[in-house]
Amino acid sequence: MTQATPFRGVSTAVLPKPMPGRADARSFGALIRARSFGCSRGAILTFEGDASCSVYYVISGWLAKSKFTADGHRQIVEISLPGDLPSPEGADPGLSAVQVEALTDTKYARIPRQEWLRFLAAHPEVDQGFDRKAAAAVSRMSERILRLGKGSAESRIAYALCELCLLSSPRGLLDQGTFHIPMSQQQLGDYCGLSAVHVCRTLRRFKRNGIIDVSARMDVVIQDIDALAGIAEVDPATLPAGLIPAA
Repeated sequence: MTQATPFRGVSTAVLPKPMPGRADARSFGALIRARSFGCSRGAILTFEGDASCSVYYVISGWLAKSKFTADGHRQIVEISLPGDLPSPEGADPGLSAVQVEALTDTKYARIPRQEWLRFLAAHPEVDQGFDRKAAAAVSRMSERILRLGKGSAESRIAYALCELCLLSSPRGLLDQGTFHIPMSQQQLGDYCGLSAVHVCRTLRRFKRNGIIDVSARMDVVIQDIDALAGIAEVDPATLPAGLIPAA
């Protein structure tokens, strides 16, 4: 596991929205500041099968939770952005069920699980807020699993672009909406269950057809949201309510 660097520059901007009250906000901010760390892109916070006694809270940056086959192939099962709580444990709370990796330089809080549970018990409205975020994450994962099992390569990538746009851009799904995906084409393929070659060809086809523009650095501009949403089989007007927790 990569060594984490203690980090103390946490502002109220990283607090989950909405925060029920000032007392909750102060208590949550103090907890995050006391347990904050920083790591570089590519750092592994925990490996699959490691002992797991902490929860993580993303302050800035992107984290990926992944599973691996015996021969080393990876499936990214979830991407966590600021405000998310990517818990690594599975049915056995003492073991990490996934690998957690930093896709970007990341600031995060690592909180001992028992301390976190005591905090939630003392602040039930904060607990309810994170329950809503967890429900939204399940909804997003359900949409991805549907396309992994029954969708075409184009529908998987189109849905991933819609999802990542909604998560990373406050403007939502709009024509000329611009957002950055801090992932390589290989990593996007690992998220969609496709090879990097397949991702590259599909993105080029979308670009050639005037649906998106995409740079080598994965800066994406949606040029035809109706076409992209049609391929993804989603309604851009109602998708945000199904994937993003209500304020």
